[in-house]
This record gives sequence, C-alpha cells and structure tokens, in this order.
Amino acid sequence: MANFFVLMGFFTFTFAILYLIIHFVKKRKDKERVLSKKIFYPTLFCGFLSLSISGAFLDTTYQGKLNTALEDNKELTSENKKYKKENSKLQEEIKELETKLEKTSDEITEYEDEITTLEEKESDFSSEKEILEDKVSDLKENNSKLENKVDDLEGKLSEAKASASSSNSSANQSSGSGTSSTSSGNTSSNSNTYYKNCDAARQAGAAPVREGDPGYGRHLDRDGDGIGCE
Repeated sequence: MANFFVLMGFFTFTFAILYLIIHFVKKRKDKERVLSKKIFYPTLFCGFLSLSISGAFLDTTYQGKLNTALEDNKELTSENKKYKKENSKLQEEIKELETKLEKTSDEITEYEDEITTLEEKESDFSSEKEILEDKVSDLKENNSKLENKVDDLEGKLSEAKASASSSNSSANQSSGSGTSSTSSGNTSSNSNTYYKNCDAARQAGAAPVREGDPGYGRHLDRDGDGIGCE
C-alpha cells in the first residue's frame, strides 16, 4: 500500500513540474498564455498528498520494522548473555577436567615408576634365588662329602673299638681252657670284621647286618634300630 502511494505521488508531482516547465517554454512564444490552475494545482496537491500519505505509511512500516528489530535485538542480547554464562561454566568444567587429567597423568606416572621398581626387585629376587639355589646345591654336595667322611670316621672308630676289644679279650683269656681259647679266637675274628659301607656289606653277603653280627657298626645303622643296611 505504501509503495502505491509513493508511485502515485511521484508521478503526479512529476507531471505538475513538467506541466509547469512546458508552460514556461510555450509562454516564450505566446506571452498571453495562461497557466491552467485546474490542471497544475490539483496535480501538485495530489502529488504532495500522496507522498505525505506514503511517508506516513513508510514511517509506520519502518517503525514497525525497527520495533521488531529492537525486540529481536533484545532476544539476541538475552540469548548472548545466556550463552556467555554457559560458556563460562563450560570453561570452568574444562579447567576442572584439565586439573583432573593432570592428576591422573601424575598418578599414572607414579604407578609406572612403582611397576618399574617392582620389576627391578623381581629381577633382583630372581638373581638372589639363583644364588641361593647354587649355595643350596653346594651345601648339599658338602653335606654329602661330610656324610661320607662321617661314615669313614665311624668305620675307623668301629675298627679301632673292635681291635681294642680283641686285644683285651686275648689278654684276659690267655690262661683259660682250650675250649675257651677257641671260643675267644672265634669272637676276636668276628669282631675284627669291618664293612666300610652298606655296599661293601652287600657285596660280602652280610646285609642286613644286625647288632651283634660281625661287621655291625653305627655307621651302617643310621636310624639306630639295631639293623644296618636294611
């Protein structure tokens, strides 16, 4: 509607101006020519009136648009404030998450260091275990050697005891009868029997050797039940 009044006012006002110009041009030739008031003034008045009405309409339209734009601006401003608050909250959350991330990274680094330390300790324990196993093996060998030495010493001790017992028996029974002499000779020969270990006793066919049997010794009877080389 406003555009219609603008066009109408523009054309009528232009027509009035052109009519006035043409009148002056023709008046140079015809000085008695008179301006037609019925044409000029109505068209000029209609042009001003149309432009005024269109201006009012245009003012109303622009004012409405301006008011709409102002309302939109208010809404956008409130939304902008809202978004700024949300952005501020998000920035705070981001800072908190970054702090937590740093703490988590530090904890992960500590755990990795602990794992490395434990692995090093495990390696040290493995080395110590190997060393201890070697020591145990050496101790077992030494123990076996010592057991053999003990067996040898016990055998020698039994042999010495048998020899001492045989000498005492011979000295005490030198004045006895022939039967006693014979019996003493057999006992002496029995007590002189000696087996270094159970293998020797088995080879001689004497195993198991019981207490009182020829060749019996404590080195053959380790459990002390009176029977050696079981």
